[in-house]
Amino acid sequence: MGKKRVVVKVGSSSLTEAGGVLSERKINPLVGQIAALIRQGMEVILVSSGAVAAGIGRLGWTPASITIPEKQAAAAVGQSALMDTYQKYFQQHGFPVAQLLLTRLDLEDRKRFIHIRNTIETLLKKGIVPIVNENDSVAVDEIRVGDNDTLSSLVAIVAQADLLVMLTDIDGLYTKDPRKDPEAKKIEEVHVITKELEEIAGGSGSIVGTGGMRTKMTAAKIAVRSGMQVVIASGKEPDALRKIVQGEKVGTCFHPHSRLPSKKSWLAFSTRVKGKITVDSGAKEALVRFNKSLLLGGVVCVSGTFLEGAVVEICDLSGRSIGKGISSFSSADLNLLLERKAWDQGNERIHEVVHRDMMVILKEEEKVL
Repeated sequence: MGKKRVVVKVGSSSLTEAGGVLSERKINPLVGQIAALIRQGMEVILVSSGAVAAGIGRLGWTPASITIPEKQAAAAVGQSALMDTYQKYFQQHGFPVAQLLLTRLDLEDRKRFIHIRNTIETLLKKGIVPIVNENDSVAVDEIRVGDNDTLSSLVAIVAQADLLVMLTDIDGLYTKDPRKDPEAKKIEEVHVITKELEEIAGGSGSIVGTGGMRTKMTAAKIAVRSGMQVVIASGKEPDALRKIVQGEKVGTCFHPHSRLPSKKSWLAFSTRVKGKITVDSGAKEALVRFNKSLLLGGVVCVSGTFLEGAVVEICDLSGRSIGKGISSFSSADLNLLLERKAWDQGNERIHEVVHRDMMVILKEEEKVL
């Protein structure tokens, strides 16, 4: 396939034994596969779950009955155990490792996003394997990505990867739940992620994981729109990574769309909106059909409170979202300008409310966050 840069996401169930104890029996061959790819000239970023599970196992707690503070404490305990294990096995192959713990705030802030990209680029150039996880010991709902499937797709955007591989306990997407229905059939290739496919995706299948096929579908939508191929495969498949990069049929392969520019991928999928701008039908047509900037004359109303430079949602008169953009004005200034619009003939001299280079238009099926 000629893939140069690969993000590999591995779930808790592929790293732990029953009860949440880290499984060196599973981790050792995974590290061996990644090391083999690097020796072939590829660059690999590992997004690894398992910190919470490892901490729970080390502390002897029961996963189903712990509080949020206890879960965060388990993450703090388990993260060091997880990294010690990775360091041990990567060192056997001659590769040092580096840990990156992220929250959503790191990814949605443009400056932090660029710093993360620069760090990953430097690590890869120096032959160091970046190992990424959400910073579960400090993350709360307001700053959480929520699951490492989605995190892996956002990391793939940061790294401008060619391929995202998600290793899990099921060998791909099925027409039905294969654990419950013997007539379930595996879907080997997906060219368009339809609502029907999303409805097929079920919930989490692992007691130690936070994701499931639904979160993997969300991650796939983000990655393919950003121009990356995605493969969901079983972590138990022998030599799965080699087979995938060589183009063998393993798991379910999602084929990419035309690639969004890097900054627009960040804007579309890494950011959260701070307010809403509603536009009239003429402005909607200019934005959607002709890739124009949003001018003040097309703005009908503003919702929410935000500052200049904030990410806002752009909606049509029916309330349907058109896309997202970075506002050139605060909500207070926009409301003031709208009040003056009826009688002030000088508004045409005001530059764009949202410039087309700072805007991304998304189809309904692409709206995931």
